[in-house]
Amino acid sequence: MPAWQLYENGKLLELVDPEMVEFPEEEVVRYMKVAFFCTQAAASRRPMMSQVVNMLSKNTRLNEKELTAPGFFQDSGTSSQKKSSFESTSYQFSSNPSSITQLAPR
Repeated sequence: MPAWQLYENGKLLELVDPEMVEFPEEEVVRYMKVAFFCTQAAASRRPMMSQVVNMLSKNTRLNEKELTAPGFFQDSGTSSQKKSSFESTSYQFSSNPSSITQLAPR
């Protein structure tokens, strides 16, 4: 079962390797939820890295009401009308040229 469906059914811990006997369940579930925030279909809905760091390292309340299905999630029940995951994704591009710095050893 895909991770998003497990989340919707409240069964995220089923994603954990069954060989792991002891682990901090609350932390693992939190990390999985942060991963869902990072994989939102619309780029504008994804958190900045500084926000991700805060979500992972502090006891910040996660606003799960803002979560939507990940960008590449496809419901198997709509196989005849599957939409490309790119159709609903907004891309943000910068007109500023990027530069790459190459380091050379001394």
